[in-house]
Formats: sequence, structure tokens, C-alpha cells
Amino acid sequence: MIYCIPFITAFIGWLTNWVAIKMLFHPKQPRRFLFLTWQGLIARRQEALGRETAKIIKNEILNQHTIQQKIKAIDFVPYLDQYAERVIRKGVAPKLQAIPLIGGFINEDTIKMVEQMTRESMIKEIEPIQTDLADQVESKLDIEAIVADKIAHWDLDKLEAIVWSVSKKEFRTIERLGAIVGFLIGSVQLILILI
Repeated sequence: MIYCIPFITAFIGWLTNWVAIKMLFHPKQPRRFLFLTWQGLIARRQEALGRETAKIIKNEILNQHTIQQKIKAIDFVPYLDQYAERVIRKGVAPKLQAIPLIGGFINEDTIKMVEQMTRESMIKEIEPIQTDLADQVESKLDIEAIVADKIAHWDLDKLEAIVWSVSKKEFRTIERLGAIVGFLIGSVQLILILI
């Protein structure tokens, strides 16, 4: 029976790590036992994890002016061309053509000329528009609050499934390492007992 010590400690090492991994998510709701209350680490700290993750995303990943730089990198010219054509052909031209006396002078050449003038004027204003848009998005879009709220209200079952799908091999390795360390400790204990 004494020679079973390394196998018993290997099992205890594996079981301890298995329980520790499970306790990341379980129990999802607080459980009371005598004077103790326990809950899975991620379940208990979900809001704090959301806040901390949001800070990291805001400060390290999407640091200041990242969104602004991305907006300024968008080529707005094709959009302005389409917009100018739509505004003039579907909005302004029919209204001008409906005006008595003046409407008779509004033909295809006039529409094209107004379209071209509008397009050129809008292209000159692209940079200030991009800057204003980027400033507005950056000031109004609170990424930190959005990420923190999403994580804080994320379904724990879904989060657990994602973590398991990504880290399954690593969790299994941690469990095996617990068994190996337990076996080594048990072997040392057996050697000491035999000496």
C-alpha cells in the first residue's frame, strides 16, 4: 500500500488543478456553506474584469486618436461623388425644374455643371469634414464604457465556451502538470519513508 503514495498524490495533484480550473467559472451563482460563500472567479469578478479589460483596450489597443486616424484614412471622394450626384439629380434638380420660368433653363448640361461644382466644393471640404467627424466620433464614442458594459453583461456560459475552445489544450496541460508534480512529491515522500 505504501507504494501507492506517488499515484495517490498524482491523483490529488490532477484533481486539485481540475477543480481550480473549474472554479474559474463555477459556481456561477454564489453558494454558501456554513460561514463561507464562494463563487467562480470570473463569475464573481465579471464587472471588474469588464472594467479592467475596457481600460486596457482604451489605453493600449485603441489608444488616443486611433479612431481619428482611421477615419482620416478613409477615402471619402467616391462617396462624395455618389452623394453629389444623388443630391443634385434627385433633390435639387427636380425642385429647380419645378420653378416657373427658371425650370425651363434647367437641362442635362446645367445639372451636370451643378453636379460638378458641388462635387468640387465638397472635395475641398473633405479634410475639415473628416477632422470634424473624427473629433465627434472620438468624443461621443465611449469605447471603454461600451466594452465594460458588454463584458459585464456577457452570458457566462458563452464566455466559458469561448475560453474552453481557445484554451482547452492549456487547461489539459495544467491538469497533467498537477498529476506530474503530485507524482514527484509522492515519490519523494515514498523515498523518505523508505529511508
